[in-house]
Amino acid sequence: MVVLSTVLIFVAYQHYTSVKDDALKQTQANLRTASKLIQAQLKNSVNIFSSLNRSSALEDSSASNLNAVDIIRNTENYNDILRYDPNTNTSVSETAIFNASMYNTEATEFDMPEASWTDVSFMDNQYQISSLYRSQNRRWVVGIREKNPAGIPQYIIEFDLMYASQAFIDLRTLNSGNVFIVDRATGKVILHPNPNRIGEMAVVYKYSMAGEISQDERAQPVSYYFSDTPSYAFNPNTALPNNQPYGSINYLFHGDAKLASYNAKNSMNWIYFSSISRSELFAHSYSMLLIGFVALSLLLFVSVFHHLNKQLQIALSDLSKATSLLEFKNQTQYLLGRFCTRRRVQLCLYNHDSHTFYTVDYHGQEQSILIDKEYALDLLTSKVKYQRSASNDPLANKIQFSAKYYRIPLHGHNGLTGVIFIESRFQTFSSLMKLLQTYIETSLSNVLFQQQISLRDATTNQDNLFTLRNKISRYKGHRDVYLLTIDVDDLKLINYQYGYTCGDQLILEMSSVITKHFPASSTLSTARTGGDEFCVLYHAVDQQHAFSLAENLREAIERHKFAFDNVNVNFTVSIGVSHLRDSVDKTLSSSLQATDRGKQNGKNLAIMSAAS
Repeated sequence: MVVLSTVLIFVAYQHYTSVKDDALKQTQANLRTASKLIQAQLKNSVNIFSSLNRSSALEDSSASNLNAVDIIRNTENYNDILRYDPNTNTSVSETAIFNASMYNTEATEFDMPEASWTDVSFMDNQYQISSLYRSQNRRWVVGIREKNPAGIPQYIIEFDLMYASQAFIDLRTLNSGNVFIVDRATGKVILHPNPNRIGEMAVVYKYSMAGEISQDERAQPVSYYFSDTPSYAFNPNTALPNNQPYGSINYLFHGDAKLASYNAKNSMNWIYFSSISRSELFAHSYSMLLIGFVALSLLLFVSVFHHLNKQLQIALSDLSKATSLLEFKNQTQYLLGRFCTRRRVQLCLYNHDSHTFYTVDYHGQEQSILIDKEYALDLLTSKVKYQRSASNDPLANKIQFSAKYYRIPLHGHNGLTGVIFIESRFQTFSSLMKLLQTYIETSLSNVLFQQQISLRDATTNQDNLFTLRNKISRYKGHRDVYLLTIDVDDLKLINYQYGYTCGDQLILEMSSVITKHFPASSTLSTARTGGDEFCVLYHAVDQQHAFSLAENLREAIERHKFAFDNVNVNFTVSIGVSHLRDSVDKTLSSSLQATDRGKQNGKNLAIMSAAS
């Protein structure tokens, strides 16, 4: 019995180690995703500086201020734009200038807060980013500026860290693990899913700066859950644990033992951390208690359960590596088919904007199957259920589930993300179902988050062609859904007359007009599908209503003007409208053909597809 107990303890420890290794791999993947997200946001500022410098060169300072205020209002993660004079180290806020002009007063200059500035290598060392500081409206921000500005004053764009932190909410490891960023110069938190932590001294950084842990803290429960304490040393010359630019460390946060991966290999003087509670790692290893109980009853079954557990960890690890919805669906079906049932498994995803439940076929295409907001609200408060009949379940009826089955709702940060149906003659362990639900929810949240980053146009932040095609496929068969295609008239002539920079600004102006007439809250998709080509997927009561909306947009673009190099530039577009056909390609082709007819008939026209 002693030998058997020793073996079981060893197996449990090995299992815990396996869970920890998988969690560390996920934390490292989250660090990479966070780094790409931050770089994407900063790179988008390059075009903003170009726009600010062009408008600053205009003699009309009020137009320059209006351009800056418009940028602030239309870019959610910008707190403010400052005009900075390095000779006096003073700044004035573009927002303050605008507000003062409304009351015929003067905006007040202020001393620029103390901050260290660091060259950003991935932006060709032409831009600098500041350390953390408080803005004039008392929000935590970091600033970005040109390293060699064209003139004085120079512009500083302030990033609102409270808003930017929300992008990290879905970067989870297990249930409570999160990603946060620390300023290497000050040790303060820059970005954190909990906005109240921004600006505070990072606990993990404080411990490393202390260089040692007191005796009473060494005596935390179960010796950090099988971990050495402490596992790092501090080098004051580099401010990095273990004198390494990346790795993993253990630390305490409010008495809870934490494990974190970190990476400081960047030019912004930041340290990225992805942490997880060791108690949660321990909790996710509780399935070994089941194996231990069975092994004590019958030693013959130890090897069998150990093999099953190993396969489960492999399957969960593979699930956490999924990068697309099709790969996620296949891994989920394999996982549930292997450990829950040999019968049917069906994954249904949920779209919040349209209240639509849809499936993903074997080619990765999305197929709409049910629109039911009330059913979604019911799932939002529901738990894992074993149902003996589908008579009161509209979605189960749609996918033809009639026998006994499990219904597992999947939740993310923004609410319901999907639901899984598992046909099963008998009930299984509820703890196993809850464990699988937790892993599947976490993996789905990460896949949806990565998909959101990859499926948008970088210049306009609208959908790209791939996303549009998926949404057209999702709404195929809906007679109240229409697609319009917009093409700029004579863009080559505008580029020849004013330059390609003017053409780039024209694209942004047109994107703004489209968004104003087709807001995201009431539109299925606004997409940029080519250099000067945009598409809108929208609901309309009938064909006349669909055409009327397109004509209103065309007239608004015709009236719209924007300033470029002291010249008011206006432009027109040709628009083609089509209802949804029986295939994505036919729908896109029909709308584009209508656009081409508009160009052939004199341009600046909205044309309804002949077959509509």
